[in-house]
Amino acid sequence: MTSDCIQICGVIITVLGSTAAAISAFYSAKSSRTTLELYKKEKFEKLNDELNNILEIGIQYPYLESKPFTTKWNDFKDSNDERYLRYDMYCNLIFNYLHHVCVFFNYDKKSIEEFVDVKTWIRIHKLNWLHPIDENENIDGYDEHFRQFVNSYVK
Repeated sequence: MTSDCIQICGVIITVLGSTAAAISAFYSAKSSRTTLELYKKEKFEKLNDELNNILEIGIQYPYLESKPFTTKWNDFKDSNDERYLRYDMYCNLIFNYLHHVCVFFNYDKKSIEEFVDVKTWIRIHKLNWLHPIDENENIDGYDEHFRQFVNSYVK
């Protein structure tokens, strides 16, 4: 084999190796994108399931979404009234759910508002948010970004 043949073979091998690497990178990226899309779809479906569960609780206990009931939160939050104990847990579900929604939509208010009626929910349950049973509940339980998000609707 001549030195020219060896050089040509080397070039061919380099080109083939580069082509194989490029093809591999392309399919790897495509696979990663497909995996990410499936993950997002699964997370979106989970958000819908969580929403349906919360709405079912609201249907089962309609007073939880009743303004005359929620406005008395401060008067009864320290009582052993089962309705207000349930209401506190219900609010925890709502705010935990809204945190999941915010993370999913990367805190894009427009997308969040199109997905769920966040304004109404936060405003009707604002007394629970502003005056939780444990005064540090929201500070310890949620990151600063989420607290700012909720507070933007409260004030």
